[in-house]
Amino acid sequence: MITCDDVDELRAFGRPLVADAEAHVRGCTRCREAETALGAVSATLAASAVRSVPAGLTAQVLAAAAPLLAANAARATRRRLVRALAAGLAPLPAILALDLWLIRAGYGLLTRFLPDALSLYVVANWVGFLALLLALTYGAIPFLAARQTAAPQPRSA
Repeated sequence: MITCDDVDELRAFGRPLVADAEAHVRGCTRCREAETALGAVSATLAASAVRSVPAGLTAQVLAAAAPLLAANAARATRRRLVRALAAGLAPLPAILALDLWLIRAGYGLLTRFLPDALSLYVVANWVGFLALLLALTYGAIPFLAARQTAAPQPRSA
């Protein structure tokens, strides 16, 4: 459906009215009254010269916007890092509960076959290994998030 704004836009830019727009103009007093004013606007726009963009304008705009772009990029990086940490830390309580249950069950099973000291030694090494794996896994999250948010490096051929 054509509105008054659509008709005004067509007239201001000197474009021909489509059938729907002409039907709208026939039934709308506002559009009929605005026809002469928009004709003058269209003539003024058509008569004005189109200026070319000065050389170096892009570089100047980017240099002026560089602090804002850097701040926005840093903010986006922090958000992604927080989301990655939250996604990684969400299952941690369940993982720790499962590990605790497995450690207790393993220790109970080992004490049936091995002396208590040897069972404790094996379970303590297992706990240390699990702690190392958890530390490496969760310690890698910030590095992986930072790597994903970094700009892609151009490939050399």
